[in-house]
Formats: sequence, C-alpha cells, structure tokens
Amino acid sequence: MSRALFVFIFFVITLQGCATSREVFLADGTRGHNVNCSGSGLNYSNCLEKAGEICGARGYHILNQQGDVVPFSAAIREFSASARTASVGYLAQSGSVVTRNLFIKCK
Repeated sequence: MSRALFVFIFFVITLQGCATSREVFLADGTRGHNVNCSGSGLNYSNCLEKAGEICGARGYHILNQQGDVVPFSAAIREFSASARTASVGYLAQSGSVVTRNLFIKCK
C-alpha cells in the first residue's frame, strides 16, 4: 500500500507546483541561481518568470538551460531500493516526468 501512495504523491507533485530556485556558486566564485520548473504543469516561461523575480530590474544572464523527459516507469525505478521483477509490471505505466533547470546570473 505504501508504494501505491508514494507513486500517487510523486505523480501529483510532478503535475503541479511552481518554479523554485536555490543559490549556487559558479565556477568563477560568483553567485548564481538554479531555477527549477520541472513537471508537466510548468514550462520554461515559468523559469524565466522566477528568474525575473530573483534579479528584478537588474536583469540576468542565462548561463545554461537543461531539460529532459524521462519515462515514468524509469523515473520510479530510480527511486526504488531494489528492482524486483514482480514490481516491473506494476511500474510500467504510460507518461513521463519532465525536468527543466535554468542556471542564471544576475547582472
């Protein structure tokens, strides 16, 4: 039962939410931000909006943009502690998990 609950919670989280950010240090020692707008309910415009909120009127430089679409069954297997053959049929569901990251530096 707990596995089904985990799958349901994970699915709901990926469908909705808002862009988040965290401060990171760049290779040159300056501060930047990793803006995450993953999930099927978001897109890169949400990342750009969050970047605008962070940097304000100063503006920002986009340093890197990353994104990937991972099949839902593969994403669940990565969180599993052990891959059992019995559970593979249960996890083979349609859909995908979308990840998007934008690395920015304020001007």
